[in-house]
Amino acid sequence: MSLNLPQAKHQSQAKQLMTSVPLTNAQMRLVSLLNDFAIHQAEYDPEVRQFPAKMMYKVNDELKLALVALLTTCSLLDPQRHGNEAQKFFEDQIKIIQGTHGNKVIDFGSIRPDLVQQSMIPEVIDDWILYRDINGDGIHALMDRKTYMQGLTTYARGGHPVYEFARFYRRFMEDKLAKKIQEQQKVKEIALKSLTDQVIQKQLEQGYSPQQLLDQIISDKTALLFEDTGNQPKRLTKK
Repeated sequence: MSLNLPQAKHQSQAKQLMTSVPLTNAQMRLVSLLNDFAIHQAEYDPEVRQFPAKMMYKVNDELKLALVALLTTCSLLDPQRHGNEAQKFFEDQIKIIQGTHGNKVIDFGSIRPDLVQQSMIPEVIDDWILYRDINGDGIHALMDRKTYMQGLTTYARGGHPVYEFARFYRRFMEDKLAKKIQEQQKVKEIALKSLTDQVIQKQLEQGYSPQQLLDQIISDKTALLFEDTGNQPKRLTKK
């Protein structure tokens, strides 16, 4: 008996999802979300629309692709990653076993359990769904959302979907970290300037001349301005 599309979609619904790596209830809900998204992808696949019987295969293939992408992305962001943790390794290790009555087991093989657990990040999964949506705008939609329409000057689009997504996230996080460091440096400079202004004002009130303070700054002994000298601060050395 041949299947129509609604029947094939119904059969693809996972009644029970299990994983070889222990995951929390929240993480299992994310895995279920990825499976539902895989069904969405397969439903609009031209080949499945022509041959609905292929839907289950397409769903599991799409689910595996999502897991490989998440693990590859997480690996690229992990300074502790192992040398073999790349797309090919994850593809070889992940097995999706379709059981009877809608049961499905995801076997992660020899992939580090902590890496699997770390890859279950709601924001990254949401971004993968935006990027991968068969009815969406791919990397353009993802880049617009993450960069507030600004783009990334250091990122080049293209390549396999797993690496296009993972490379974008790597560049995005590098850019985000660089901006954070710049902001922290600006805050430090503003705080130092404010503190220096207060110290200089206090020194002037205690009788130091502007020339003395200027000489101290020019001689690169600014740190002496901040020395705790008690009620009677030591006067700057005159030239």
